[in-house]
Formats: sequence, C-alpha cells, structure tokens
Amino acid sequence: MLGLAKHKKFKYGGLPFFVNIKLKWVVIVETILVIALLAGLINLYVSNKQIESQQSKGLLSPRIYAGILEPKSLLIVDFAPLKLKLQNYIEKNSLNASVYVENFRNGAFMGINEKTGFFPTSLNKLPVAILIMKKIENKELSMGTLLEIKNSDRTDSSGELYKTKEKQLPLKIALEKMLKESDNTALRILLRQISLEDLQFVLDYYGMDINADIQKLEDSKPDLITPKAMSTLYSSLYFSTVLEPQNSEYLLSLMEDTIFPIKEIADLPDEVRVAQKFGENYYGTNKFFHDCGIIYIGESRVFYCIMTKDIDEERAVETIGVIVNEIHKYIRDARARLEAYKE
Repeated sequence: MLGLAKHKKFKYGGLPFFVNIKLKWVVIVETILVIALLAGLINLYVSNKQIESQQSKGLLSPRIYAGILEPKSLLIVDFAPLKLKLQNYIEKNSLNASVYVENFRNGAFMGINEKTGFFPTSLNKLPVAILIMKKIENKELSMGTLLEIKNSDRTDSSGELYKTKEKQLPLKIALEKMLKESDNTALRILLRQISLEDLQFVLDYYGMDINADIQKLEDSKPDLITPKAMSTLYSSLYFSTVLEPQNSEYLLSLMEDTIFPIKEIADLPDEVRVAQKFGENYYGTNKFFHDCGIIYIGESRVFYCIMTKDIDEERAVETIGVIVNEIHKYIRDARARLEAYKE
C-alpha cells in the first residue's frame, strides 16, 4: 500500500494537485503583470495630462515640457566670431558673396549681406517641389502619375532628362531629377502640374520675389532672392509647417543625395549630414552659384545659405566649400566648449 501511495496522484478540484498549484501561480503572475501594466498606463496618462496642462498654461517652450529640449541645454547663440572670420575671408579674397547662418533649434543667427538680392538660379525648384507634394497630399496627383514630356519641356540648360526618348515619366522620377540633379526639363514638366497663381502665392508666402512664370524668368530683374529669405523656406520643411511630416522628410532626404557633393567639397566628416539645394547660372554674362541647406552636427541643426555673383564657377564652388567648412568647425568647437562647461 505504501509503495502504491508513492505513485498516487493526489487531486484537488478535479485536477492533479501539482497542476492545480502551477495554474494558481500562473494566474497570480498574470494578475500582477496586468496590474503593473495598468499602473504604468495610468501613470503615463497622468503624466501626459500634466505635460498638456503645462504646455497650454506654462510660459516656457512646449519643447521643454515634452522633453524634446532639455533644460540648461546651452544652445549656441553667439555667431559673432564666425561672422568676423567669414567677413575677413570674403574681403581678403574680394568675393561678391552673401552668407546667412541660423541655428534652427533656437533662432540665433548671423548674416553677411544676407538681404542682398541674387538671381535665384535653381533655388526656385524647392517651392515647386513643395507645391507638388501638396497636390499629392490633396489626392490630385500621386507618385505614380504619368506625366507627359512635351518638346517644349526639353532644355539642355541643366540636367540630362532632355535626352530621353520617352514621352512620359512617373512624377516620382521627375521630382527626384529636379531636386537631386537640378534638372530643368523636370522642372518644366512639374510646373505644368501647378497653376501660376498657386506658385506665386507660395513664393509670396516665403518672401521670394521671383516671377512664377519660368518662361519669362529671363526677362525678370536679376536680383530677386536673398539668403535670409531662403531660411523661411527651409524652416518650413524642417518644422513641417506646410506639408505632412513624412512628405517634408522625403523632400529633405532627396536634398541629402544630390549631385553637388558638398560634404566632399567642404571636407566634412562622414557622420555629418547635409540636406542642401545648389543652383548655378553661367549663361551669357551671368555668373551665379548658390548653395543653401541644413547641416546636422550631432544635436545641432544649422541652416546656411551662401550666394555668389560674378565669380568663376570653380572659384565659387571653392568659396562655398571653405565657408561651409568654417561653419561646421565653429559649430563643432562651440558645442564642445559648451558641453565641457556643463560638465
């Protein structure tokens, strides 16, 4: 009897005793996990409500309450030493160049002739891209929409698209060629998808004195756009004030991969990212070369715009490279000094 009792399975509630005990522990553990999860959700809800209350009633930037910007961050505010260095470089080399630099994280800025007007070159392509993305958001167009290539669209003034024998191409390809390669054939194709009224409204919104009719641009006054005005356009993308975030992100990503190798020209480290649009016009007596973009250095987000006039192309590119390199070095060194002070 004792030997048989060793192998007898005691039952409790119709189940083997050891199985019943195991199930009880599973239920207890699951209950604890559910309570912990609910407590976490309640704390998160309360925390979010507190943040919302602070954001709506507080006098600080909502970014502080949301944890996007840490308190005592010591953001860069002083660009005076950079301005002095760039001024000396421009004057020493007798360059017709204007520069504008702005810290997009706090609005601190510096400029050198930043309100001087220049022929826009290909910088007018960015407002066109924004309007095209707006039409996509409104379901009037899609990335796959096939666009007709008319003979009047084809121009060899910039880009290689004019060589294609195709009569149509997807909107996505036209958009990429316009921003990545600064292709003027792609620009003309896309311009036909938007009204001149819409384009002029957007140009006016951004404070850009540009004739919306690309065909008449050659007859317009040559000094139309300033480095300072370009900052409003880039900030609208960076803060996504006009487009949905994914669409602003997409346009900036296209400008990070252009045929103008600014990182190589400016000798920037691999980890630094730059989303930029260049423009050049060397037809007839025109000599313009511009480059505007956002430099991503660690947590810093710095906009720059450099415009040149009456400088040979090779020297203009070199000038832009030197200035962007100096901007990077200043941001890097200033950030290092501030971080050392915080510690």
